[in-house]
Amino acid sequence: MQLFFIFILISFNLKAQENLGHMHGSHPECELPKTTMDVIRCAVRSNPEAQRAILATEQASTLTDAAGQFPNPELDVDIANGKDNANSTEIGLLQEIQWGGKRSSKIDSARAQASLTEAVQNDVQADVIRETVKNLYRLRQLEFEKSILNDTIQTLQKIISQQASRPTLPPEQQVTLSVYRMALADAKMKSAESMDEERELEHFFHVSTGHSLSELKSILPMAHENWPQISNVDKINSDLKSPAMKKALAEKDLALAELSSARANTWPELKLGAVMKKEETRNTNETLYGFRLVMDLPIFSLNGGGRAYASLGVARFEKGADLTAREDSHERIEQIKAYKSAVQSLKEAPAVQSIEKDFTRNQNLAQRGLISGSLLIEFHRQRSELIRSRNLRELKAIQALWHIRKIDGTIFSETL
Repeated sequence: MQLFFIFILISFNLKAQENLGHMHGSHPECELPKTTMDVIRCAVRSNPEAQRAILATEQASTLTDAAGQFPNPELDVDIANGKDNANSTEIGLLQEIQWGGKRSSKIDSARAQASLTEAVQNDVQADVIRETVKNLYRLRQLEFEKSILNDTIQTLQKIISQQASRPTLPPEQQVTLSVYRMALADAKMKSAESMDEERELEHFFHVSTGHSLSELKSILPMAHENWPQISNVDKINSDLKSPAMKKALAEKDLALAELSSARANTWPELKLGAVMKKEETRNTNETLYGFRLVMDLPIFSLNGGGRAYASLGVARFEKGADLTAREDSHERIEQIKAYKSAVQSLKEAPAVQSIEKDFTRNQNLAQRGLISGSLLIEFHRQRSELIRSRNLRELKAIQALWHIRKIDGTIFSETL
């Protein structure tokens, strides 16, 4: 009996979780957003990939302190006993000397590694911004597309019900009824696809911000009435660098620091210190003081292999930085073309207000019996397809615009 009740409780809990589209507390979440920018700021901090990058940067920020630490001195004690109460005690204290630029090169490498980690964080966060902006616009589009599909489904269901209620139908109307039913099935399939897409968006925002769609739908970005003008001037060589370019430059700086470290390692390891030696026998008792030097002799190697490897690394990342600059420049040109093409398509297409005005007028005509059901359904289909095409072009323009902003290095200062 107890097992039965346990099974019932588990089943009820699973069912409750299935019915919940969003569970507060299951993910870290920001304060309830009041503006669209609040959502973006939240995602930049709370998105899992962004969090991993932030934690890596926080860890790397301690590298400089770790590299700047002085090595501890070494204590060496040697005690030996022999016959006739003879014994010897030797105590040495050694300190490693970081000469030849060893310490400064370690600090420079640590700083370069921290800068590289921060550049990677900026790159990740820039992509999070782009993805969040795209999904915010898509969520607003999807709400409208769902309402259009619901209108179509309701209209089709009404017409099919009217046709099916007739006792007999001529062959032509029977074919028309079959077409209506197929159109209804198609509309329901598209509605199901919209629901699937909405669930994907809900998952993204839940993981990235901890908020449900119902908490975001009231602050979604509106469609652009006046699209921003994008300059054709190449900004790659300006002070503002793209996150990819900053990453490439940080990799080059790290390679230079590693080359400096490889050159410093040409100098042998050196340890200096003092030594005290006490010898006791039956007849003598003597204490000696002296100086100790420990150093490896650079006979077989002057770290030529390490220096050659580091030199090739510098050449590699210098070339990599040049390639990244070229890639950014070419990508910017392509994104400008995509942006202008999408914006031009939107300007030439009928406005949404105009489409909806025509739809309302035709619905009124259909209700008065002045147009056929087949013509009305065709208008529903064309309306849905046109809105969908407009939305795809708008999304293309949004993606291109924010990609350009990332390349220009302004993505973190832009607003919706």
